[in-house]
Amino acid sequence: MGKHSAREPSVSRAEHEPYGARGLDEFSRSLALQRAADGELPEATSSNYRGKSSYAPYPMIYMREGDGAELTDVDGNTYLDFHCGVSSIINGHGPAAQRAAVKRQVDRGAYFATTYERELEAAELLNDMVPASDLTKFISTGTEGIMSALRLARAYTGKEKVLKFEGMYHGHTDYALVNVHPDVESLGTRSNPTRIPETTGVPRATMETVESIPWNDAALLEQKLERDGDEIAAVVTEAVMSNSGLLWPDDGYLADLRRLTREHDVLLILDEVVTGFRMGLQGAQGYFDVDPDLAVFGKAMANGYPCAALTGREDVMRFLEAGSDRATFMGTFSGNPLVVAAAHANLELLQETGESGYADLYERGERLTGGLREIIGDAGHDVFVPEFGGFFYVHFTDGESDPAEWREWRDLAPHTEEEPYERFASAMIGEGIFLPPKTGRINLMHAHTDAHIDEALEAAKEAITQV
Repeated sequence: MGKHSAREPSVSRAEHEPYGARGLDEFSRSLALQRAADGELPEATSSNYRGKSSYAPYPMIYMREGDGAELTDVDGNTYLDFHCGVSSIINGHGPAAQRAAVKRQVDRGAYFATTYERELEAAELLNDMVPASDLTKFISTGTEGIMSALRLARAYTGKEKVLKFEGMYHGHTDYALVNVHPDVESLGTRSNPTRIPETTGVPRATMETVESIPWNDAALLEQKLERDGDEIAAVVTEAVMSNSGLLWPDDGYLADLRRLTREHDVLLILDEVVTGFRMGLQGAQGYFDVDPDLAVFGKAMANGYPCAALTGREDVMRFLEAGSDRATFMGTFSGNPLVVAAAHANLELLQETGESGYADLYERGERLTGGLREIIGDAGHDVFVPEFGGFFYVHFTDGESDPAEWREWRDLAPHTEEEPYERFASAMIGEGIFLPPKTGRINLMHAHTDAHIDEALEAAKEAITQV
């Protein structure tokens, strides 16, 4: 199976634990593929997030297909999917209308190096749905969207620095990988935090252009902008801290953030890669009534296809038009016909679902989160399950701090425990409920039914006995 196939396998059955009720013999094909892939791909896959270290000490699971709310792996095991493609699946796997739209485009051609009619139609639809979107540019990933938004903000304002918040993940560019999941004891003071890279390889000179402070503190933000606002081009934030615990904004915080950025001539970039079309048809900006200058969408926008969008205020977005004094925007596959066809069809499906469909999804999600709190708590564990917004976390806590008082990364990180969740998630996988194997967002989609929620809660009763 390739030039490295003779190398000694780095994994063995003895090194892995079973997935709850499912023994290792039920994952023999996945184990064999992991052994082979380890000689061909670092982490045995193309994204470390879904790599072998994310599953260890359990074997990676190789999925074969998805249909609606169900997944099937290469060994024939089936699962109800509550991972939802890292929040990207909102309308279920393979909805007929989306499949048909992509197949039509496949028949017409994958790429032409020109624009095409569907690109205009998709932009019109997105601009109509999103309150703060006057103009749109399509791109392939949320990471690229944030990267482009930051460069656009620097070009538009003439300022070089950007401000992000501790515990916020905005993709894997160098500018974004500062104070994402930092060690709290190493962060220093709240008003002058230490810059800590998420990974090696981030240039010190790049880090010097990124400011970072704790989230959910309007007074601290005001102090920072009063001191350094003349150097800061943009503040980038999520509306909820979706990649680091799912803490929600305090009442009035996002409004204060919007007011303060305007007062200091700083652009507000709203990262809607996770929240977009998961928190309703208008995303987090509609949910919280916040009016950003720029917003980036991805994930659920195209229901699993690699399409994202940079949207925003017309005068700022016009700075992406050609000119020596403007910000360039390129990409061979930006706005690729196949993925834009997928996004357009998905947005049409969401419009058909309507706000009433989201209300039903929220009702199911609140029943699931409430049931999990009760099941895990009754089993004797300290647990924190944040408010449902199309996604949620299950945090096993140390019981030494009240989660109701958590407002930022410095509150959450020292008091949550990863190993109990990993055991719970593996046992749930063994019960046929696919969750993120490491602590992460658990999601719902419109394809989930009340019966699926019942099944997940029954599985949780069995899984919690193995924690």
